[in-house]
Amino acid sequence: MEKPLKNTWEIYTGQFEKILVLMLTTTLPLLLVHSFVTNYIYAITPSFSAIYSVADIYYGLITLLLYLYAQVPYIRFIYNEYRGVEHNLRSSIYHFLVNGFTVFVFACIVSVISTIGFALLVLPGLIFLALVFPIPYISIFDEKSVWKSWKEGFRLGKKNFFKIILIVTLAGSAEFIFGIFVTYQLFNITSSFAAQMITQMTLNIIIYPFIIMLMTSFILKWREALETLEVKAQENIS
Repeated sequence: MEKPLKNTWEIYTGQFEKILVLMLTTTLPLLLVHSFVTNYIYAITPSFSAIYSVADIYYGLITLLLYLYAQVPYIRFIYNEYRGVEHNLRSSIYHFLVNGFTVFVFACIVSVISTIGFALLVLPGLIFLALVFPIPYISIFDEKSVWKSWKEGFRLGKKNFFKIILIVTLAGSAEFIFGIFVTYQLFNITSSFAAQMITQMTLNIIIYPFIIMLMTSFILKWREALETLEVKAQENIS
C-alpha cells in the first residue's frame, strides 16, 4: 500500500455503486438508530445549563460507539480489494453481520473509557482512543476477535500514535466545518428540522466511509512497514 490516499480515492470513485450499497445497508440504519436514541435522550434528560448538558455526554458516548462499530464493512471492503478477494461486497456485509459482534463489544468498552477521558480533560480520551484505534482493523483483516488482535493493534497504535491523531483530527475537523457550512446554507432556505437531519445524515453517509477507507489504507501500509522491519531485525539477528 504505497499511496493510501490515491488508493482510497480510486476505490471510492471506481466502485461507488458497491460502496453505496454498504452505505444504505449498514451505515444508514445505524445513523437512524443514532438519531432516534440521541433525540430521545435530549428530550428526557434535564438540562441545568444553557451551554452544557449531561445529555451531551450520552451523545458523545453513543456517537463514538456507533462510529467504531460502523467501520467494519468498509475496513473489510478495502482489505478485500487489497487482497484481490472475489465477491467483495458480499464478504463485507457478511463480516459486518457475523464477525462484527466482537468489534461491537470492543466499541462499547472503548467508547465508555474514551468518553470519560474526554469529559474529564479531553486529552486522556484522545490518547486512549488513538492507542487502541487499530485493534478492530487487525481483527477484521485477520478474521479473529479483537481480544486476539489487541497486542498487534496496540503496537501499531503506539508506533503511529501521532499519525492516527493527526488523521482523525483533520478528517473530523474537515467534516465538521463542511457540515457547518452546508447547515448554514440550508438555514437560508428552510428552518425545517427534518431537512436539517436528512442533510446531516447524507453528509455522514458520503464522508464517513471515505475517512474509514482512508484510515484502513494507512493501517495496511503501517502494518506492512512494521512486518518488514521485524523481518529485517530477525535477519540481522541470524
